[in-house]
Amino acid sequence: MRITHKLLLVVLLAASHSHASAQNIDVAAVDSFISYIEQHNQGIGEVAISQNGKTIYDRAFGKQAVPPDNGKYRVGSVSKLFTAILVHRLCEEKKLTPGTVLENDFPLFATADSITIAHMLSHRSGLADYALKEDTLPLWLTQPVDEAEILAEIVRQDVLFAPGEDMRYSNTAYYLLRRIVERRYGLPYRDIVTRYITAPLKMYDTEAAVADREAAAPPYQINTANCWQEVTDFYFPNVIGVGDIISTPCDLLKLIEALFSKSILGDTLATAMLPQGDDIFGYGMMRMPFYEHTFYGHAGDTFGTHSVVMYNPTDGIAIALCLNGCSTPRNTLLTGIASAIYGREYEYPDFSQLQQYTTPTDSLPMYAGTFRSESFPLPFTITCDGKNLSLHISGQPPIWLESKSPNIFVNTPTGVGIAFRDKDRFAFRQFGNLLIFTRATE
Repeated sequence: MRITHKLLLVVLLAASHSHASAQNIDVAAVDSFISYIEQHNQGIGEVAISQNGKTIYDRAFGKQAVPPDNGKYRVGSVSKLFTAILVHRLCEEKKLTPGTVLENDFPLFATADSITIAHMLSHRSGLADYALKEDTLPLWLTQPVDEAEILAEIVRQDVLFAPGEDMRYSNTAYYLLRRIVERRYGLPYRDIVTRYITAPLKMYDTEAAVADREAAAPPYQINTANCWQEVTDFYFPNVIGVGDIISTPCDLLKLIEALFSKSILGDTLATAMLPQGDDIFGYGMMRMPFYEHTFYGHAGDTFGTHSVVMYNPTDGIAIALCLNGCSTPRNTLLTGIASAIYGREYEYPDFSQLQQYTTPTDSLPMYAGTFRSESFPLPFTITCDGKNLSLHISGQPPIWLESKSPNIFVNTPTGVGIAFRDKDRFAFRQFGNLLIFTRATE
């Protein structure tokens, strides 16, 4: 899932030149890096690596900091990989073609007669993002929503551009693709995924369309007291086929390996799904370069989880990473893992200053209140529960603030930084943008 107005962060790990070989993977170097991440409490999750179809590394980390879980993860938009596979299968079975138009199933827009399956798979349909109801962040999808209401929101948003004229990541496109898959097979998505993907590949820890929040590891963020705090996530039946899949890194390795071994849909599957030319997005898979090495796969994020599965067909290396707690960016972890795999020199992130400062709890209440900025239309509300601070913005769930130094608070997964000048003013920074907020007066 994408949960901001910005295009989902594509996993572009680096861009340079090297001649490192991946023939002999130093598993100990990978393990050393993961140990470093764990020692500094920077993530909770699991990473698995395979080469030529054989799993050579699998480790859960950070689990000692939270209650035990079942070892399964919500994988967000990696779910789109499953939906794309099923669409391509329908094309193999002559029940769809890449040129089939949306109008055949959902004549919702004037351009529905020119929006094709290929446009939808590659995010070139012009369809917007139903998750962003009324142009806000997707808080509405944390509670059960009727599918009629979702379709009404899709219609309200209309289209952003003529199909094929631009590219914009679209949850709406994959929501409608899932509905089209269900219509063609006459079965619920959950059963289709089981019949055609997870059962044949013996992916016993993977399932779709599960509403139960206890079915996978709960999502966490670091709070002001430098402890992992559980956060609210999607009600996942709202995002079936878009961001609902539960899986494990080892099962995701089975999936990506099967795609490139051509064992699911036939000899044309990987070719049909890959990006063309310089495109980042293909017809179900993304390009993920690391120096001169090129991986393909998909990444996924929910409110509290961050996952990726990626495969390099040149050397048969696959990486799957599932996080249900992330205090350092996912790309930082991927860069460290890939550097160890390819024997590249890599300086570990400096966490020496992290978690060495904790704001005295008796000073936290003075930061609480509602603040406004002349440059931003929505108020920010900071609340204090006695031990922690959280930031609330209209239309999205709260985020826990980490204490970094006197008057400085951050939320690493979202890139938010807040610096209080005094109790009534703070500077807010995210993605290079700087806004000044002042305490609202009644």
